[in-house]
Amino acid sequence: MLQILLVLLLVLGASPAAGATLPRMAEPFLSIWEDPEGRTTFADLDDTRFVPATAELLNAGYTASAIWLRLELQNSSLQKMPRFLELELASISLFDVYIPGETQSVQSGGRRRGWNPETQHRHPVVDVSLPPESRGVWYIRLENTYSLCIIAWLHDAESLAAKESQDAIVFGTYTGLMGFALVISLYVFFSTRHRSFLYFAFVLLTFHLGFQLTHFGWTWMHLWPNATIWADHANLFFVELGSIASMFFFQHSVELRRALPRVSRWIWIPVLKGMVGMGLCFWTVTPGLVSLFVLGTGVLMLTYYGIGLYLWRRGHPLAGYHSMGWLTVILVNAFSILQATDLLHFDQIWLRSALRFELMLLACALQAGFLAMAIGYQFQKAQKDREAEHEARRKLEKNLDDAHIVQEAFIPHDLKGQRFEIVTSHHPSARIGGDWLGYHHDAAHKRLILAICDVTGHGLPAALLSGAIHGAFHGLARAEEVDALKAPELLAMLMERVNDVVCMTAANTSLLATMLILTVDLETGRIDFCNAGHTPWVLVRDDHPVYILEAGSPLGLNSQPTFGAGYFQGQPGDTVFLHTDGLLDNARTARRLQLHHVCRLLTSRDPLTALQKRIEDATGPDTVTMEDDCSYLICRLEAA
Repeated sequence: MLQILLVLLLVLGASPAAGATLPRMAEPFLSIWEDPEGRTTFADLDDTRFVPATAELLNAGYTASAIWLRLELQNSSLQKMPRFLELELASISLFDVYIPGETQSVQSGGRRRGWNPETQHRHPVVDVSLPPESRGVWYIRLENTYSLCIIAWLHDAESLAAKESQDAIVFGTYTGLMGFALVISLYVFFSTRHRSFLYFAFVLLTFHLGFQLTHFGWTWMHLWPNATIWADHANLFFVELGSIASMFFFQHSVELRRALPRVSRWIWIPVLKGMVGMGLCFWTVTPGLVSLFVLGTGVLMLTYYGIGLYLWRRGHPLAGYHSMGWLTVILVNAFSILQATDLLHFDQIWLRSALRFELMLLACALQAGFLAMAIGYQFQKAQKDREAEHEARRKLEKNLDDAHIVQEAFIPHDLKGQRFEIVTSHHPSARIGGDWLGYHHDAAHKRLILAICDVTGHGLPAALLSGAIHGAFHGLARAEEVDALKAPELLAMLMERVNDVVCMTAANTSLLATMLILTVDLETGRIDFCNAGHTPWVLVRDDHPVYILEAGSPLGLNSQPTFGAGYFQGQPGDTVFLHTDGLLDNARTARRLQLHHVCRLLTSRDPLTALQKRIEDATGPDTVTMEDDCSYLICRLEAA
């Protein structure tokens, strides 16, 4: 939409104002001579050296020579002929105007001499008015750091004012649109922190605004009128700074490191070129040097266009916007460069002028539009990706919630039975974890089986393996084949079968598990245990804790593990305490507790629920700060 508005304004700006006379081409009245050494003075001029000016001769390209123009006008009327010669070259470095009979120049200007506020013209404008029935000759000497492509117009006062007013409207519209795009880009960046908008803002600021304002003379007129060296070199500075900004924008926008990693390794070349070019702006700039950097910038543009086209054909949609954006600027700059280097000539003076101003602005505006569409597409894609990621995360959270409910169902509730009481606690460090504990009360054989395990790692893999252990334990503990087994044989068979399950389930992973199983004969009080690499278990009797560690090897390490086994004779009032090592990681103090600190809380004869609360208060399990799952089981033996 902005581009359409700009096209309309460019058309309106290019059309003459109502009532205004049209400017005339000055070429028929001009002759030209090139001074290769640039040392010829006005006093040494020889009119025989001048040849009639043509479009080809007025296009000197990048040259260190001085160009002399000779303008001859004749007024045969009886009235004064007000005329103004406009040389359409806002970036001129030096110009001097001489007339016969004067040894010094009657008018001087150019960026190396500073801005003369009395002229109020972007381009060199010479008053060549003639009184009635007279003839006049003017000599104009030109030097330029950049391309010397001269377009000469003869105006009267009305046509000159109308042309400059139209130029101001066109460029003001362009600047307003680019400034609006810059503000929007910065606003979106600060709102979303999407770096492509920041890089795009730098491209707009350096190339679409900084370079264009400098190239067409407005910064020289209004920002640094007296900075003569900077005013003459600022064009190259903004071009090189814009090339660096464009490189970062292009690389980030098309995700070059992911799409073409080998190409992205050479991205330092435009950065180096830009830094060298900007450095030279503070040292020395010659037309030959400028031509090399212009050629390098053209190669970069073609590179961006080629990469964008290649990625677009490979199914990268936003790269197509990049290639179209660079194509518009490439075409206009190609015609301008070919014209500047005297390789291409246009007889139509309006086309030569439009390529230098209106069409250049239009191409830059179109490029900005295409690049804006590219990052708009990238932003929309990123938004969709974030929405898809959010939806996937929501589904994952829902699945984890369901898995948490299932895993919590694996953990048995507190139980008070004849001759025993059990309380349990299970706190995974995430929604699900690798700790598991359980028990089986065989009422027929008056036997209690207690178990606790800790799978290495955290999260979903550990939870799946702990679920497999849960199923294996309860399936075997309830099997008829174990009814006739004595406690040591029962524990050995349970542990071996669970080891087989762990080896089979985690065969292609690095997961292991530690496990501790106890059997309690509720009639005799005998406690048998089998330990597969688990932490010590504790037997508290008469307020004195006993730590039992017969570790053995973890489950899943191999098919023939070794287990630590033994037995104790229990009696009414004894308390059995099983835990995982995460219990000792105090989340509140970030210090690891000692096991005996926890066991001191078990020496009281208070109800187990009261003891459990003290342990929870001491260890402070908190799923926000916990680094490991935390689980424990307390069983107190009671008299019949």
